[in-house]
Amino acid sequence: MSQFLPAALFLHIQKTAGTSLVSAARSIYGKSFVSHGDCWGKSPSALSSTRFISGHIGYDYASTLMQDRDFNLTFLRNPLERILSMYYFCNNRDPSEYVIYHKANTFSLEQFLEEGHRDPWIKKNIWNNQVWQRAHGYAHLDNRTIDAFSQDELLDLAFQHMDKFHFIGITEHFENDAAYVLKTLGLPQECSIPRVNITTNRPSLDQQPAKILNLLESLTELDWKLYNYALSKRNSC
Repeated sequence: MSQFLPAALFLHIQKTAGTSLVSAARSIYGKSFVSHGDCWGKSPSALSSTRFISGHIGYDYASTLMQDRDFNLTFLRNPLERILSMYYFCNNRDPSEYVIYHKANTFSLEQFLEEGHRDPWIKKNIWNNQVWQRAHGYAHLDNRTIDAFSQDELLDLAFQHMDKFHFIGITEHFENDAAYVLKTLGLPQECSIPRVNITTNRPSLDQQPAKILNLLESLTELDWKLYNYALSKRNSC
């Protein structure tokens, strides 16, 4: 069945509810499907015939795969909520599995956010990560890291690349946006969207003290510009 479905690429930023969408598509696309970290260690050309590509990858890796695809999509999330969700998700995982899980289990939330400005492993996951992934991102094909770009360069590239996507979803409007994606992909109307990878019983944003909120804001200045841009485009349609 997968050969009759649109060729799609989902640039999946962690903790934007993308896993729920990916789970809904997995059973339909079958073997012609990759997600999460499946792309890592493979060249884009090795995935060119795959019908549904989703991954925690940046634009540098995704760009060649996006050419001539029927549907390229991505999601954005409230930047403060995304970082909180990222920390508590990683804090609840096996610290031996990934470096970022180990970091989140080692540091308190305040320490983790402070390290987001200087620790390279934490920085690439939370410091303006939504801009970074759309400007260049990890799993890249060259040796450039996040520190190789100026802030202006990152933001300019992220804005330029946004127009390369057929659809930009907003996590805060997930139900409507996910339904639109499934319809566009031609997936069955009865196809459900399971809510997965949700960290329950974590402190909410409005429960955080002023110091935490200030740290979150300091890590998301560029992300807010991108997020608000996407919202303004959405509201103007």
